Amino acid sequence: MKNSLIITLCTALLFSSCQDVGDNKPLLSNSKKKQPIIIVNRNRHLNIPEFWIDRIENPNKIIMSQKEIIQFNNNTAHKKGTLNFFKEINKSYGSSWVKKSILANFKGIKSRVSYFEDGNKISQMFYADIKEKLNLKTFLDSSVQTRYALTTAYSNQKIVPTELSLLKKQHEIHFDRNQNSALDLATPVAILHSSDDGLWHYGIGPTSSGWIRSENLAFGEREEILNYLNAKSFVITTAAKTAISIAGEYHDYMRMGVKLPSILKLDDMTMVMIPMADDNGNLVLTNATVKTTDIHEGYLAYTAKNILTQAFKFLHAPYGWGGMYGEQDCSKFIQEIYATVGVRLPRNSMSQSNVSEAKLELSGLSKASKQTFLRTTANVGGSILHLKGHIVLYLGEYKDEPYIIHTVWGASSRHYALGRTAVTSLNFNNYLNKIDRLTNITLE
Repeated sequence: MKNSLIITLCTALLFSSCQDVGDNKPLLSNSKKKQPIIIVNRNRHLNIPEFWIDRIENPNKIIMSQKEIIQFNNNTAHKKGTLNFFKEINKSYGSSWVKKSILANFKGIKSRVSYFEDGNKISQMFYADIKEKLNLKTFLDSSVQTRYALTTAYSNQKIVPTELSLLKKQHEIHFDRNQNSALDLATPVAILHSSDDGLWHYGIGPTSSGWIRSENLAFGEREEILNYLNAKSFVITTAAKTAISIAGEYHDYMRMGVKLPSILKLDDMTMVMIPMADDNGNLVLTNATVKTTDIHEGYLAYTAKNILTQAFKFLHAPYGWGGMYGEQDCSKFIQEIYATVGVRLPRNSMSQSNVSEAKLELSGLSKASKQTFLRTTANVGGSILHLKGHIVLYLGEYKDEPYIIHTVWGASSRHYALGRTAVTSLNFNNYLNKIDRLTNITLE
């Protein structure tokens, strides 16, 4: 009996210890060949938000009130200069400034790319055609009058007006360097210029500027659009993707964090108002429906529980550079999560890490020092970490190992790209050594 009990205990301990081995590492064989990552975490519990939420002392504590969030957003727009409020868009802009901005984008992309998606080299003739399409000769007056529009569908925002993918390296088809961003339905845009064929319009969006297809825009009066954006009764999309239907038929989908005026609930559906365009491209506000389970009336409360719950809705979602293929990259992932609580973050990772004064520079510190600062300074659900070209959401520690959730490409010499949203150790691809800034998304 005694020997049997000892054997049972030893077996249990052995089984338990085997489960713990490699908790923080993706499942890879000992082969020297490069491998795909199928299982990111051997410990299945790491992939559930409740696992991390239960480790927080007070997950329902309000990190910032709506009043504080408004002040935070104002700081981002006015002190950091990385957010545009539609209500503050100028009625006109200097022609020379608009022309200079368009030309700078053209020269920038020309210097960074070399290949088309099919592997062929980009020719000088192509660049000449694009420069002609920019329609720069029409800047005759000293100023450009702003035209106001809303997007009527998911819209790619390009650096130069072409749908062709422009690659930095041959066959890097997942990274169209001409993809500046992507705008969800109902995004306000200030239009300043048009291509020579009228198929593209150049404008200023909430966090970035670029070229948008004219078929995806509806033009309206400034006050009309402001009233739409400032509707007192509104909903926020809280699903990773929310389908929208018109007259019972599928129209498009929106990513997380989109704000729409709401009209009424219809059983398991909610009626909202969306922008459409008439045959002349003029704004027409139309009734549409979304699943009530995919939205929230007003903003979610800014708590660690809500941020982590929203973040995990993206788990395993594909990586999409600049919003390619209707997906999200690392910074858009962070942007969408915080949009559900009303926090408006800039477009790129560096700007996001600089959005708050509550930040800590980590560059040059040892791994041990960085981990100490994470323990003492970071707020789970309210802290983002930056490394060159990447941004992640901090989840906390498990067995003295720091963890993050992020939308990541993440290729290395040993494994192929992860290419999706995943929970990983901060030591994944040596990130702990590479992080250079901790930013708390708070006023102080």
